[in-house]
Amino acid sequence: MLPPNFLAQLLPKDWSSHDQTEKTLFKSFIAYAAADAFGAFYEFNGVPAVVPNQLKAKPNWPFGGISDDTALTILTLISLSENSPEAAASIFLELLRMNVEKLRGLGPTTRAALGLEVKAKEVESVGATNGGLMRTCLVAMAFEKKDERDTWLRALISVTHKSETAIQSALELGDIVYSRELNLLELKEGGFPEGIPNTSGETLIAVKVLLSRSKNLEEVIRSACLLGGDTDTTAAVSSAIYSFWHPESDELFTLPWLGDVNWSELENVPEALSALYRRARK
Repeated sequence: MLPPNFLAQLLPKDWSSHDQTEKTLFKSFIAYAAADAFGAFYEFNGVPAVVPNQLKAKPNWPFGGISDDTALTILTLISLSENSPEAAASIFLELLRMNVEKLRGLGPTTRAALGLEVKAKEVESVGATNGGLMRTCLVAMAFEKKDERDTWLRALISVTHKSETAIQSALELGDIVYSRELNLLELKEGGFPEGIPNTSGETLIAVKVLLSRSKNLEEVIRSACLLGGDTDTTAAVSSAIYSFWHPESDELFTLPWLGDVNWSELENVPEALSALYRRARK
């Protein structure tokens, strides 16, 4: 199935000239961004009783807008065009500083790394948040070999997230991408009454649960939102991995609200995807 016309602007080249690897990576990226936009409405807005299969408007947020999850992922993917992990990390930090005013919903660890104000209630979580795991999810898909994958992920994560807990959570997520071995840890007894926090360990557990229980992409996205808390991140990461695991499926393109995502605000996506494709070929 061809991608809908409104996604054409994001393709680095004509769809028919993409091979299966590139198509899989493209769909994983689109699933990530779409789930991010869908989950933004529910982010830290309590634990919903129901989640309809439609994009909802969030106060003080552009309708269908992505969060920092997708924006930071794009900047991270662009850095993959560099020749070494160290150079990529340096370029990412430079891009981050250049684009900081465009980023909505930056987490406390990234804000701290940039010297920006961090809310008093968030100071304690600085370093252990899920920002590193979130923005390197798609990076992991470019590196099938674990040693190489771990080296690149560690370099790109530690630019902002110095905590070994945050780094190890991201490395484990990278392993899951290729091994599909979830080693499932159930949500703690009673779950998280206030939703999934934005800490890396809890986010990793939530992603494992969603991937183990969901039967299709729609269920992944809506179930992530039903968990409450950091819904855009859990939905985005889980959806990207689910899509990567099901390369033959085009169910993503049939989501009824996909065209409501504000795709026009995603800058530099062709450049980011081209870098991801090239890195996956090396």
